[in-house]
Amino acid sequence: MVYFYGFLSNMTFKNYKVIFLGVFLGLASLGASAQDTAEKDWLESYYESPAPEEFVQQMKNWAAEGVLELDRAKPALIAFTSQLIRQNKDKLAGWYQELSGLTPAQQQVFRTAMLFSRTKEADEIMLKEFGTRYTEEKQETKKILELPLDKEATADMLWGFFYATGSEHAIRRIVLCFRFKEAPDRPDGVDIPEGYVPHYKELPDFAHHSLVANGERHPRLVEILEKMLKENSSLVEVEKEGVYNILSELKPDQYPDRKDAKKA
Repeated sequence: MVYFYGFLSNMTFKNYKVIFLGVFLGLASLGASAQDTAEKDWLESYYESPAPEEFVQQMKNWAAEGVLELDRAKPALIAFTSQLIRQNKDKLAGWYQELSGLTPAQQQVFRTAMLFSRTKEADEIMLKEFGTRYTEEKQETKKILELPLDKEATADMLWGFFYATGSEHAIRRIVLCFRFKEAPDRPDGVDIPEGYVPHYKELPDFAHHSLVANGERHPRLVEILEKMLKENSSLVEVEKEGVYNILSELKPDQYPDRKDAKKA
């Protein structure tokens, strides 16, 4: 059986804040112990001090802990791993061999990351093993930074992408989530069950909470947001407001709460 992107379309994320905090702010919801702090730091701050030589052992640790088989962890881990592959193409063949002892379910993250890596090195390995099935899957799979934001796995994948690269483009995509604040609850011509909240309506809250939480530990993220607010002419008003509100929580002296100012 081939383990590619298809599993993502069936995943359901109802509480991004809990998932995000559990997976990347201590691994608490994954049943990890205090000794896993170093692993969390390695992943979350990877872009600050890349250590690809530790990748295989990290994957084996996550496999042993059951992390690789948790649906709520897979999107970010896939995106993170895909970028490590892009950064270390010469190591991929060796990694693939060293991780061949994982079960098929445990290999799902790594194999799907190979698909998303968009590298000829990954293509050569996967074509040899899966043939046209891999080709067909690749044709149907968008690049991570091009995935639709209203799909339930995309936002988590963007954070995995950022942890591996420190990418400004990934943060720009997350900020784009603020545009959904103005989206209708019940679009015209669409039959929505009573009480159902469309997934895209959750995206502004996810963007805010995850950007604030990460901004508390990632100076680069704060720099990106400040630069974006000052220099990025592509931001629409609702995005500017969203970015300002984040900076207001992170640096209140420089970005005073506008609500408080109006009350005064």
